[in-house]
Amino acid sequence: MVLAILGISTIVAMPSLVKSIRGNRLRVGARTIVMAGNYARTMAILRNQEMTLTLDKGANTVAVAPLHAVPPPLPSDRGFQDSPPPTDPTLSAGASEPVSSAPPPVTLTRQLDSVRIEAIQVEHRKSGISDESAVVIYQSNGRCNPYEVRVRDEFGSVMVITVDAVASPKVRKEGE
Repeated sequence: MVLAILGISTIVAMPSLVKSIRGNRLRVGARTIVMAGNYARTMAILRNQEMTLTLDKGANTVAVAPLHAVPPPLPSDRGFQDSPPPTDPTLSAGASEPVSSAPPPVTLTRQLDSVRIEAIQVEHRKSGISDESAVVIYQSNGRCNPYEVRVRDEFGSVMVITVDAVASPKVRKEGE
């Protein structure tokens, strides 16, 4: 009797579980794009440097990187003698190596699993950018060109991510 009840319960619960797992993959894909945009905005503000969010349909990837390389620090022109470069305490005694004062490059690339980027629209997009990829520039004040990304899972469900000029994302499931 107990086995019969467990079997019936499993049969009834299985479709809901499968539907939940399918929906979770689509939500994770959409959340990855939103979080990459948030990361690009945050890094642009913190570093006072323009960052790019690259959405590649062909490779099904989302990438964040600086728009330009960080220039090296300018030498002191105040007439003061520079102090010796700092040393790494983990080096052996007597050996010194200058430590770079430039922050490490900020790059992030994520492959979307079980979902694919179906369409990308960026307002004020420059000509010459292919339909297979789009680059959104996040300015140092946190603003970006508005954009919209559609992601689709293998079962045909679609989520649309819309980001406005102040980088506020809105995610909706198509059909709702």
